[in-house]
Amino acid sequence: MAFKAKDRQRIIDGYLAESGRNMFVPGEFVDWLADRPDHEMYDAFYGMSDAEAARQHRIALARRMASGLRIVATTSESTSNVVAVTTREYPAYVSPMAGRRSGGGYEPVDAQDEAQLAEIRRQGAGALRGWLSRYRGAFEHAGVDLSAIEEIAASEDASVAQSA
Repeated sequence: MAFKAKDRQRIIDGYLAESGRNMFVPGEFVDWLADRPDHEMYDAFYGMSDAEAARQHRIALARRMASGLRIVATTSESTSNVVAVTTREYPAYVSPMAGRRSGGGYEPVDAQDEAQLAEIRRQGAGALRGWLSRYRGAFEHAGVDLSAIEEIAASEDASVAQSA
């Protein structure tokens, strides 16, 4: 059950207004929600058994454990006596978007696999769009030029980033 950002904001604002709190404390929200089976968020938190909730929590822990791991791939090209060595860093694992609805999983990254690299660029462009949405104002306020980030984020597969 996915809620859009505006719905989550409305729900939290409603909780704060009803509870009289001025700060969202997740543990307090979960406790508050436990007594409200008719609330639209109830099933998201209490619509499964404790055993299934514990399993989902463990799966989330495993995802966090794998998230952010990196590999370094070194390539070298030689022509006569000149050798060019390039070192690039990639995520160690990628979770392809196409397989996520069916349970998905993480695949080890092969830096030679163009399909995987395109998937990483697509996910990276999406992450940059999210970053811009969240932090743009603060950086623009400080006079930072975000045009290079905007250009990469605007690209669906970020192929323009290959030259960056």
